[in-house]
Amino acid sequence: MTGRARRRIAICAGLAPAVLVLTALFVGPLLIALAQSLGHAPIYRITEFPSFRYYARILASSRFRVSLAYTFYYATVPTVVSTIVGASLALALRRPMKGSRLLSFFFRLPVVVPYLVGAGLVVTLFANGGLIARALYAVDAIDSTGDFPRILFSSGGWGIMLAYLFKQVPFTFVIVSSALAGEDAGLEQVARTLGASPLRALRHVVIPRTIPAIISSSLLVFAFNFQTYEIPYLLGATFPNTVPVEALRIFNLVDVRRRPEAMAYLIVITLVSGIVMYLYLRTYRMWERSKGRV
Repeated sequence: MTGRARRRIAICAGLAPAVLVLTALFVGPLLIALAQSLGHAPIYRITEFPSFRYYARILASSRFRVSLAYTFYYATVPTVVSTIVGASLALALRRPMKGSRLLSFFFRLPVVVPYLVGAGLVVTLFANGGLIARALYAVDAIDSTGDFPRILFSSGGWGIMLAYLFKQVPFTFVIVSSALAGEDAGLEQVARTLGASPLRALRHVVIPRTIPAIISSSLLVFAFNFQTYEIPYLLGATFPNTVPVEALRIFNLVDVRRRPEAMAYLIVITLVSGIVMYLYLRTYRMWERSKGRV
């Protein structure tokens, strides 16, 4: 056996525990959900496998179509905003300056804070009886705290997006900053030495190095926003809301025979998000080829 073959075996053996755990925790439940969505749910006395009637029911539902539209809305807007703001902050702080380390520390801090803490912070600040409303009332900017604009529990989803941005702007900042601190960090200085203006060096040297990091971070952010239910459930309107919240609502109904329908919701969420991310990556690869980078 060659040394290369031994290294491959060692790598596979080292990855095996993590792969097995991920398979057991993700692939296994997903297969169970798929089987139940197709009518194999003996625990609920449903044995009509294979059946697509649960998928037909949700696809024919106007409630599902509205929820899907809002899911894209709540997922896409924070992804775009966090990508632009986080990447811009990383670019602005890429050079050491007075106070940059302290700013970088505060920008990174929310990454280690749970989303539920962010949701609590949004409620504390932006609720009609929150700190901002009370401060405005104290300075006579509004007649009562009830006059403060409704940000939480509305179909606009502003509270949801604020909770997302609380963590996702710092997350993007960390990913892009790491890319800027790589081995090629001196290329910008080389370009400046060769006569490039600061703007030209930024456009042609610095920003292209951040593109893979921006693509990766935006993919992770979008996938989380599209499939999570906690923040929309806590801060969103009763209706319309996201597809994951609709799945939870159906799952919690008294009629347990509708739970395969909730599983169908989960499978649709997984398929749609997977297709969107695949198309996004494919578009990025095509753009890279057009630039001659792949």
